[in-house]
This record gives sequence, C-alpha cells and structure tokens, in this order.
Amino acid sequence: MSIYKKQKAEKPKVEDVAREFIDGDNLKNLTDFLEFLKSNKLTPHWQSSNSWKCSYKNKSVCYIRLNDREKSWSLDHSHFTREKWFVDYDKYITDNELKEFIWNHINAPRCTGRDCWSYNNKMIILGKQFDAVCNCWSLTVKNPNGAEIECTKKWISIIKTFITDLAAVSKV
Repeated sequence: MSIYKKQKAEKPKVEDVAREFIDGDNLKNLTDFLEFLKSNKLTPHWQSSNSWKCSYKNKSVCYIRLNDREKSWSLDHSHFTREKWFVDYDKYITDNELKEFIWNHINAPRCTGRDCWSYNNKMIILGKQFDAVCNCWSLTVKNPNGAEIECTKKWISIIKTFITDLAAVSKV
C-alpha cells in the first residue's frame, strides 16, 4: 500500500508520522511548534501524503509538510498570493525582525503551475520588491530553528488577528 493510501485511510497525526524519521532538534522544534498550534486552536488536520493543514475560521493559516527522504519538515504559507490578503498585512507587521524573516523566506517560483513558471509575478511585499514570487507557496520555512519558530508564531498570531478582523468587517 502506498504511503498516500495508508495515510488517507488512517489520517495520522503529524507528530506520529514525524517520529518515524525526524529526530534531534528538528523533532523537538516541531513538537514545540505543534504545542503552540494546539494551544491556539490550530490543530493540524491531515490534508494529503505527509501534509497537514491548520485553519482558523475556515481560512488557511499554514501547512506542515514532512519530507521523509530529507528527514525534514517545513511550514508553508500561501497568504501572499493565493488568497490575495497580503495587501492589507502592512498595518499588522511593524516589527522589523518579522519583516526580515518574511523577506528571507519568500519563495521564488518552484512549481510547474501556470502562474509560477512564467516568472512574471512581481510583487511588493512589506515595501520590498520581489521579481518573482511563487503564487502557490509564497513563504516556506524549512526545519525552523528557535528564532525562526518564534517569528513564525508571531506571523501566525498576526494571521489569526487578520482573519478575525476580516470576519468582523464582513459582518458589517
């Protein structure tokens, strides 16, 4: 049975699958991050093979992906482009450390999607020009260390606030 079919049938928890091939600091950082998510009501739900989605008020917050070949994990965000929300994030992000973190983790096109392979998707993100940004997974943090996890936590808290504010405006 393929890993996808097995996971689809079982819908495993990310920590259970991660323990099969991630260890040391990477596993500790992932476990700590999962505790943060759960304490913020963002429990990851199995999405596809080695991929779990965290949502808040039915809006995507992040994906946790495991790579068994590389024995690694990553956090993927798609908020900049896929949901066209990023334009309004400027007022929420005033911390220079968080801006630098975001800029340092912006992905160039990496997939074969029609919008990405053209490389014509220039964007200004938090005041900085990027010549080509992946339209599918615009921000990825691979095997985040302690400082990167703290920035990711801030980023996720901002996303939650943004979603809450967006929901409040939609009700008016």
